[in-house]
Amino acid sequence: MRARRPAARVLLAATLFAGACAGGGSDAAPEPSTSVAPNEPASGAEAPFLALVDPDGAEAILASGAVTVIDVRTLAEFADGHLPGAELIDISASDFVSRISALDRSATYFVYCRSANRSGQATALMADLGFESIYELEGGTVGWEASGRALATG
Repeated sequence: MRARRPAARVLLAATLFAGACAGGGSDAAPEPSTSVAPNEPASGAEAPFLALVDPDGAEAILASGAVTVIDVRTLAEFADGHLPGAELIDISASDFVSRISALDRSATYFVYCRSANRSGQATALMADLGFESIYELEGGTVGWEASGRALATG
């Protein structure tokens, strides 16, 4: 995986965010008013939309119903509590890459973990694989609960 370059990412983020806001009326998930951190595009390729969103922005995105929610934690962590409607795709599982690769790259995904470490790795992989629209929960479930929001169980 490539190392992240924060200064270049922030500059590219501002450009992509401005373009995304000018997109017009579509059925895509709403754009949150949070930081955007796009991956750098491959040579000649368009960069995917990759946004790091806080719990407030995440709540609006999840309420839209226009995203597939992916929890990349372990089964035990998922069982202890997860975001409503989340699908478990454990990043530590041997079939993680094949399961992610099987997803529709043109769909919109919302990815999270406990603290945003594993979800950061997962979203970087997804961007490298050509996924077009990815949101990541800033602070993970720790940040979600710290903001006063509950996790679902069962």
